[in-house]
Amino acid sequence: MAKSKRQRKRDRAVRQAKTARKQSAAAREQLTLAVLAEAQRLLDRLYDPETPVGELAELVMDDSGAPVVPGLIDLLLSKGSTPERLAEVAGALREADDSVGDGPSLAYLTFAAGVARAQGDAAQARRLLDDALRQASDPADRLQVIAHLRRLGRVAEALELLEARLRDDPDDQEAAQLYAAGIQDAFARVSAAETPGECPCGSGHVWPDCCASAEHAALGRFADQASLAALRDALASYLSRSGSGAAYGRAVRDQVAEWLDLAEADDWDSSEQAVLASLANELALLTAGVLPDEPEADDSDNPLAAFAADPDAPPGLAAQARTWHDHVHYGLWQVEDPNPAPGWWCTDIVSGVIRYAAFPGEMTGQFPRWSVLLGGLVPVDGIWRSTGQAWQLSPAEADALAETVNAAAEALAGDLAGKPVKGADRRMRQPTPFGSAGPHGVLARLIDEALPEAAHFVSTVIGSMMPGLITEVHEQRAVPPALTNSDGDPMCLIKARIAVRGTGSLADRLVAHRDFDRDPDDPAHFVWLGRAIPANERETMLAELRADMRSQGISPGELADLEPPQRWIRGQLEVRDGELTAEVNSRERLTRLLGLLTKLGESPSVIDESRVDPAEDRAWPAGPHMFARGAAPPEEGWEKHWLDEPVPALRGRTPRQAAAGSEDEQILLEALLREFEYEADVLAAGGEQGIETAWLRRELDMDSDL
Repeated sequence: MAKSKRQRKRDRAVRQAKTARKQSAAAREQLTLAVLAEAQRLLDRLYDPETPVGELAELVMDDSGAPVVPGLIDLLLSKGSTPERLAEVAGALREADDSVGDGPSLAYLTFAAGVARAQGDAAQARRLLDDALRQASDPADRLQVIAHLRRLGRVAEALELLEARLRDDPDDQEAAQLYAAGIQDAFARVSAAETPGECPCGSGHVWPDCCASAEHAALGRFADQASLAALRDALASYLSRSGSGAAYGRAVRDQVAEWLDLAEADDWDSSEQAVLASLANELALLTAGVLPDEPEADDSDNPLAAFAADPDAPPGLAAQARTWHDHVHYGLWQVEDPNPAPGWWCTDIVSGVIRYAAFPGEMTGQFPRWSVLLGGLVPVDGIWRSTGQAWQLSPAEADALAETVNAAAEALAGDLAGKPVKGADRRMRQPTPFGSAGPHGVLARLIDEALPEAAHFVSTVIGSMMPGLITEVHEQRAVPPALTNSDGDPMCLIKARIAVRGTGSLADRLVAHRDFDRDPDDPAHFVWLGRAIPANERETMLAELRADMRSQGISPGELADLEPPQRWIRGQLEVRDGELTAEVNSRERLTRLLGLLTKLGESPSVIDESRVDPAEDRAWPAGPHMFARGAAPPEEGWEKHWLDEPVPALRGRTPRQAAAGSEDEQILLEALLREFEYEADVLAAGGEQGIETAWLRRELDMDSDL
C-alpha cells in the first residue's frame, strides 16, 4: 500500500533525526580526540628540554596563577631539563608577574621554590614557600602549597596545617590523603634503623635537633586514643544522670537480643558475644530515643546529639560528639596491607570511599591480608579512627554482604523516590551464598568513589543492617559444606542388601561389563567404576598425595611403583548366594545401580539399607579447618596443577586462561587469589602453611595492583 504524504514526511523527519544524531556523535568523538591530541601535544612540549624558556613558562602558568603541581620540578628534571634551565623559566614567570603588577604569583613562588631546592639553596626554597603560604587564601590553593611543603621535606609543618583543615572538614578526601602521606613519611623516618642526619626540611640542622620532636608529636597524636576514650567516658557519665540513659539501656538490650534471637544464642561463643555487646553499645549512641515509625521523628534525641547540645558538656567533647554524629561512616572496610605504617588504608567496598585510619593495637595483631572489617570509622580531631570494634570478614564473606547491602540500598532508594526497584527486596531477603557474589573487593579500587551524599546513605544502610549482616555471616559459617561425589550427587553413604533373581551367574555378567572390575584376591568382590579421571585432576591428586607422604616422612618416590586409578570409583559390590551387597555414596548411584542390574537381566529388589548423611551426622568445621594447605614446593604440588584446571569460580576457565583473558576474567582471578592470601595468613598465624599465592602470581604475571 502506498504511503500517504503525511507518512512520507514523518519518515523523512525520522531519517533526518537519525542522521543528525550520527553526525552529532561523530562530532563529539572528533572533538574528544582533538582535545586529547592537543593535551598530548602540550605535554610533549612541556617535557621537551628543547622547548624555548618563554614557551615553557606559558605552559607552566595558567590564567589563575595557581600553584604548580607538586613534583613538577622533579618530573621536568627526569625528562632532561637542567636546574639552570628551570631557573630561567622561573625568571620568566617572575617577569610575567611584574608585567601585570600584582606581585609574585603562587605559580612563580611554588615553581621557584622547587628550582631553588634542586639547586641546593634550601633557605631560598623555605622563604619562597613561606611567602606562598601567607599569600594562599583560597582553600584549594592553600592545600596545594601545603603539598609543596610536604614535598620539600617540611612534613611536620604540613601535618599541623592539615590536621587543622581536617578538623573543620573531615570529609576533605584530598587533604586526608595528603595527611596520610605525611604521616607515613614521618613514620618511615622515626622507624628507620639509622637516625637521619641533615633534616629534610632544609633548615640546615640535623634532624634530631630540628623536626624530630615535631614528627614524633604528630605520630603521637595519630596513635593517641585518649580523646576517643574521654568522649566515651563523658557519654557514659552523661547517660547515667540524664533522661537519655533509660532509652539507651533499652536500645542496647534490644540490639543484643535482636542479634542473639536471629540465631540460636548458644551458637555464639563468649568472644563473639563480647563483640556484639560492644557494637550494640556503639549503635545505640545513634539510635536510642529515635522512633522511626513516628512521622515527626528524627535523630535529634539520640545520645550523641543530646550530649552535643548539653550546655554542661565540655565544649571540646561536645564538638567531638557532634562530629561523630555527623560524620561516622559504617562500611565494609577492606584492609589491603595489614602491617600498620602506622595506620591502615581502608576502602569501603560498597561506596568506594577510602580512608587512612588509626586502629587500637589490639585490633592490628596477626591481621590477614585482604580482611574486611564490618564497622565504623569516625574522625577525631581531624584524624580518622576505628570506633573501637568491628566484625572481621574474609574477602568472599564481604563480597556476599556487599550484594545484600546494595540490594537494600536500591530498595530503600526506590521507596524514597516512589519508584520501587524490581527484585531488590527479594535479593535483600535471600542472602548471596559465600563464594557466589561478585568481586566487590577487587572492584572497589577500580570504580569512582561515591559522592558524599551517596556515601552517607550507604553508611546509614550498613549501620542499620548490622545485626542482620553479622547474623548472616554467623549462620553461613555454621552451615556444613555442600558435599558431592564425582557425579555431582549430594553425598549420602548407603549400604544396601539387594536380592537378585536373574538366571545364570551375575558374577560372570559383571566380569563381562566394562564398568565393573573384579578383585583378583576375592572373586566375590567387585568395584563399580565411573567416568575417567581427567589427566589434570589425576596429577593434582598425585601432587596432594606426594605432599601428604612428605609430611609423614615417606618418600614420594615409592609412588612410581603404583598404578593410579584411571576412573573414579562409584561403589563396592559383593555377590554371594543370590544376594548382592552394595556400598555407594549417593541415593542417585543406588538408583543407577538398580537400573544397570535390570539391564543385565536381573530383577533386583532392595531387602534393607542403612544411610548416613554426612551433612547431618558429621560436624564439619568452618574457618581455618577447611582452608587449603600447601605442603610441597609449589612447582611440584597442588599449585602447579591448579594453574591448568578449569575452575568454576572462573566460569570454567583455567587460571592461565583467565590471566590472559578479558579484564572481567582477570578480576575474577584476582578475587580468588586474594581469598587464597587471606586463608594463608590465617593458617600462618596458627603455624601452618597455606597456598603459595606469591608463586601463583609470578606464574600468572598477576600482581595485586589490579
